[in-house]
Amino acid sequence: MDLENLFKWKGEIIIRDSKGEPVILRKKPLVLYQRIVGDANIQIARQKALKASADLRKELRDEDSDIQAAFLPEVEGIDNERLSNSVALNKILELREVAEQNITQPRKPAALSGSASLEEQEKYQQGWEDYQKELETRINGELTKHLEKERKQLMENPRETLVQMFKETAINNLCKSEMLRVFNSWCAYFGTYRDKAMENRAFNSFEKFENSARELKGQIIGGYLQLELSGEDIKN
Repeated sequence: MDLENLFKWKGEIIIRDSKGEPVILRKKPLVLYQRIVGDANIQIARQKALKASADLRKELRDEDSDIQAAFLPEVEGIDNERLSNSVALNKILELREVAEQNITQPRKPAALSGSASLEEQEKYQQGWEDYQKELETRINGELTKHLEKERKQLMENPRETLVQMFKETAINNLCKSEMLRVFNSWCAYFGTYRDKAMENRAFNSFEKFENSARELKGQIIGGYLQLELSGEDIKN
């Protein structure tokens, strides 16, 4: 077996209309073929995503920008406590990372031998599920402590500082979402083909893909992301 081919996970999707029925093209359901893209295309996707994120950040920080007015909430009627809560919640991902580092890890179930019986496999599976539940419980408990500590520290800041922090964390989250959206879009564009041999891309350009119907684009990106998840399952 060619090891290079082992890591090229592939799949196909049937494109459906708004009613969930297959789209018919030349008397056949419209099928598109997908595979996980390689490092070169991932690098391009990353570059495009970072550029999109940087462009959005610039506009969101421009006080005269229509983008800022459209995407950043007004802070006039928000009191300091709500501002502090919002800033803390906007930082929840990084606070979760801190919480994960601070907890005592529960014990994982012992690895199975290659000759494990069915009953041993059943017990291992139950032990793994119990481990995951206990891990999540410990992380959430620690995260709650860090969130409360963060809120109290934020409340010590003057309102002007809170408003600025609120805007910056909101901008950062919007830019993260934009980066992820553009990255996934480019990966799906690179990895989607109209033929099973995967020689002809489904779209002649990224612009045509971006300007395609929302429903179509959503199905293509969703199919690609599912393919990535399947690949991770295989690797794990």
